[in-house]
This record gives sequence, structure tokens and C-alpha cells, in this order.
Amino acid sequence: MLLRLLFIVLIVYIVIFAVRAYRAGARSANRTRSTTPEGEEMVLDPQCRTYVPKREAILQKGNYFCSRECAKLFLSR
Repeated sequence: MLLRLLFIVLIVYIVIFAVRAYRAGARSANRTRSTTPEGEEMVLDPQCRTYVPKREAILQKGNYFCSRECAKLFLSR
């Protein structure tokens, strides 16, 4: 009887621990899911073909780039 009770307590403890860990993971995932404001305009880098938030992009000669290296490579063609 005592062994059965200890087993049940152990199972309840494991379930509670798992639920808390899941909730903590879900909360942190929601915080880091998007680092850009919703609805922010994204622009395409013509060199590496990645999208960059317009406020972080580098504008050179009418094109938006993710970095100075991509701008340099693209404009040197």
C-alpha cells in the first residue's frame, strides 16, 4: 500500500514538473518569436535573396541590402 502511494506521488510530481516546464517554454517562445513589430515592411536583398526589415536595411543606389558586404558584392557587378 505504501509503495503504491509513493508511486502515485512520484507520477503527480513528474506531471506537475512537465506542465510547468512546458508553460515556461511556451512563454519564452512567445517573447522571442518576433523581434520586428507586426506589420513592418520587409525588403528583399538582391544579392543574398533574404528579407530584411526596412528600418534595418542599407539603402544604396535604389536597392536595399542586409549588410555592407552584400551591397559591395552586388554593386561591383
